Amino acid sequence: MDTSAAPRADLVELLTATSRRVSRAVAGALAEDGGTLDGYRVLRLLAASPGRTMGQLVATLHLPGPTATRVVDGLVDSALAYRLPDPADRRRVVVHASALGRTRLARWEGLVAAQEAALARSLGEDRVGALVAALAEFVDRG
Repeated sequence: MDTSAAPRADLVELLTATSRRVSRAVAGALAEDGGTLDGYRVLRLLAASPGRTMGQLVATLHLPGPTATRVVDGLVDSALAYRLPDPADRRRVVVHASALGRTRLARWEGLVAAQEAALARSLGEDRVGALVAALAEFVDRG
């Protein structure tokens, strides 16, 4: 059997396939509660560090500007977040998680935790822990 035509599993392909698979699973779980993966990520950041500008959201979450705007607009429309003028520069706005947003985030955190637990059961706690540590170190290096 000629296997030379079969693509080899390289790191980029494996990371891409893994990212897409995990994203689909998490997005599906969040969708059942009216959420999106990007909405969860933005709301999570806003709850952890309130008063983020759009530029900060874009840079921290690695989202394209138009995507970040669309996500924040959706969170604001759903009363999960709100905008206020930046106290340091009134020409800019800062985004905050609302009380309703924090409540919804708690539910979404539970849904995401269930997906992470399923992944840990599938791969094994030790392997997932090692993977998280390696990826965190890689990301921290910039």
